[in-house]
Amino acid sequence: MSMNKKAYIVPHTHWDREWYFSTEESQVLLTFTMKQMLDELEKDDNLPCFVLDGQSVMLEDYLSVVPEDTDRVKRLVESGKLLVGPWYTQTDQCVVHGESQIRNLMWGCRDAERFGKLMDIGYVPDSFGQSEQLPQLLQHFNIDKCVFWRGIWEGICPSTEFVWRAPDGSKVTTAVLEFGYSAFQGMKPMNEHLDAMDQKMNQRFWPGEREHFLFMGGHDQKPWQAETAEAIKAANNQREHEYQLCTFDDYFAATCSGGLPEVQSEMLYGKYSRIHRGIYSTRYDIKKRNADVENLLINQLEPLLTVANYHGLAYPYGLMEKNWKQLMQSHAHDSIGGCNTDSVNRQVDARISAVQENAERLKDITLKQLADASTKGLDGEYVLVFNPLPYVRDAMVELELVLPTRCFSISDGTTNVELEPLSCEKVNINAIVQDPTTLGDEMYRTWYRHRVVASLKQMTACGYKNLLVTRLDDVEPTFSAQQTDVMSGTVLDNAHLTVSINAQGQVAMSHKASGQHWDNVLSLVDGGDDGDNYDFSKPYNDHLVMFTVKENGISVQHGELQSRVAIQYSAKLPLNLQERADNVCSVTQELELVISLAADSDQLEITVNIDNKVDDHRLQLHINGGFINADSIADQPIGLIRRHDDSEALSIWSEQHWTSCPAPIYPMQSLVAGETLEGGLAVLTNGIREYQQYPSSIAVTLFRSVGYVGKPELQYRPGRLSGLPDESPDSQLRTSLSFTLALYPFTGNVMEAGLCQRVKSWLTKPVALHNGVVQRFMIAPPAFEAPADFSLFNYAHPTLAVSAIKTAEDDKHAFVVRLINDSNQPTTLGELPTGWKVDIADGLERTISLASNHTEVAPQGMIALRLKRE
Repeated sequence: MSMNKKAYIVPHTHWDREWYFSTEESQVLLTFTMKQMLDELEKDDNLPCFVLDGQSVMLEDYLSVVPEDTDRVKRLVESGKLLVGPWYTQTDQCVVHGESQIRNLMWGCRDAERFGKLMDIGYVPDSFGQSEQLPQLLQHFNIDKCVFWRGIWEGICPSTEFVWRAPDGSKVTTAVLEFGYSAFQGMKPMNEHLDAMDQKMNQRFWPGEREHFLFMGGHDQKPWQAETAEAIKAANNQREHEYQLCTFDDYFAATCSGGLPEVQSEMLYGKYSRIHRGIYSTRYDIKKRNADVENLLINQLEPLLTVANYHGLAYPYGLMEKNWKQLMQSHAHDSIGGCNTDSVNRQVDARISAVQENAERLKDITLKQLADASTKGLDGEYVLVFNPLPYVRDAMVELELVLPTRCFSISDGTTNVELEPLSCEKVNINAIVQDPTTLGDEMYRTWYRHRVVASLKQMTACGYKNLLVTRLDDVEPTFSAQQTDVMSGTVLDNAHLTVSINAQGQVAMSHKASGQHWDNVLSLVDGGDDGDNYDFSKPYNDHLVMFTVKENGISVQHGELQSRVAIQYSAKLPLNLQERADNVCSVTQELELVISLAADSDQLEITVNIDNKVDDHRLQLHINGGFINADSIADQPIGLIRRHDDSEALSIWSEQHWTSCPAPIYPMQSLVAGETLEGGLAVLTNGIREYQQYPSSIAVTLFRSVGYVGKPELQYRPGRLSGLPDESPDSQLRTSLSFTLALYPFTGNVMEAGLCQRVKSWLTKPVALHNGVVQRFMIAPPAFEAPADFSLFNYAHPTLAVSAIKTAEDDKHAFVVRLINDSNQPTTLGELPTGWKVDIADGLERTISLASNHTEVAPQGMIALRLKRE
């Protein structure tokens, strides 16, 4: 009997909570599968363990309907037989916010520890790509081993076992699931399983010889085969190779004790397993709603709740856990990827919308409580403005006020705030006030809803200020913005930028500090998409169309605080793939591009609006930056990543029969930049997660429109379909869509330009409440007091970007600040906030050591600080 090859088999099930079936359907199946699995683990001593797919939500789903099994589960988890965590759900690393991934690990680890023991393996069996920063994320939770499947090829590493190093130096010992998560699928005759494993060990994918092989014993939603342990015991006496049911730790002990190669790379390559880069832009509507909710929770609500909690408003731990977990239930690779049936995508969207509603009301009520507490005893009415960032800043803030006058002023007590009206409309006060009798005689007056832009200077660091509202004599308001229709060029200009638009709708931009100039910096290009919910695929017969300006399609508004130009474009587009192949364009598609420049801003704001009328296409906004190389620099869950043009992979993929084309389509969090001789040009995005590298431009994918969950024989993905051949007409996105971006020119080294701090500030909008007579809900007055103006702490570091500010989960008197160094140079924390004991914390917010001014943050590294009053 030859013992030169050994199969290590880890029992598991892979559990998509939804896909072509709903969460409700999978919960029914889970109830039966878990019951069978618990029975097997209790009675079969030869079954070493069972992996619950690395996600604790499975226990939550099961025990919510079978609570009587809680003690059984705890016993099996504590004994190490039922392996739980470290994730809450199997998150997609390429589409959701880095903080969402940290919370996913945090809640997965916390839930596992509640049941007795954590599976401290970074297990990622089916994520559509692995972030370069996954080792640092795992090490933030003291996890030093990783197992994943998709995204690697021998061009990255010649071995399936290696030490994976993040850019900051964090390392995890890693094993690749060479044969995926279903090589030993279950529910087949045992000899078929063993024959298949023997064949895989003898005719393996990876080059080179080896002795040990890792197999996952299970498959999608499959129960465990009870006869497996006995059959494997018999096979070891009858067959050529050796077989062992084991844990991940058993496999690592056998294969990773010696020297291993080190690798630093993201894993986005589809040589041996499909990577599905198209999910970055599938179902933009869902992606945008998710980004809005992430911004709401991370950039606004958590800092606001932390400040309110400091003054005595109890931190709503239960509501925030519910919000985060409900959001993360939509963050799995299929769910947020959008590669589901339409009915399931509607559930994903509805779940995210429910979180949005909950979080918005929590924000409103917290603002109201804080506003009432901080103006108690003061005369007049106020606007409370809250700055979530821990440094003083200026900002243009949109305010909404409901008043019985058409004119008003806002002041900080000494100086009037500059205002620019946006709209003023009559409202029915009886429809928006729960109890109009509280208004007294004013309930009979005419009321107006005002929207204005306020130029706020020196906003308080991580705190708030109350601004006095004064009602003025009721005269017709004067709008300072002036609108002009133009047929020839128009110019927006301030101290930083000059932007001109010619009669053809071409936008030129000059950066005054560096002298950089871009002609026709923006162009809109529509092309076909022969792909499906999983992947973009270029049609075999494509027909690209450029949008051009309509006649009399340019209008400009100049204001004291900001100016804007609206450009109306149109194009004749093919209705579908057949028309595109025939070079027929039967549909007139209109589109609006709005560019705006604030008085003191060094970046250009862009909005694109479209009511999509055609199918099977992709709309890209090209940034024609005159870049000096084909590299791009984008943000990822932690910091920045530089990407090259992948010319090696592109040159061999077809000849080597890769599962999919390594087209230069990449994920981003919220920014991508290209380099010029003087510096570069960055694109900031809100909810747009994908860009493509071209030789002379970078194109952000605004959206793509497809009609099937899965299709076979695509040009960019030959062979079988992915998923199911179900039609998904909702994914054609025949609806109104809006996209928000900004262009930021910079000088010097792109990796030292503070881009992560820039995009954080752009996405972190101050929040405000007009604390007048209008209330949607009647709530009790606050049971705490607060000063009229307040700053929780001030920490203005030149190179560290804020990732999160939140109250600690285990102590309402402490809060956590997570920081990111997006440069390629180490930096120290510098002067720490006074009056606080500052510790370094891990991902579970537990203290590691005391922080000091000299504490170093590695290049592209992350650090969590835990602050508590001394």
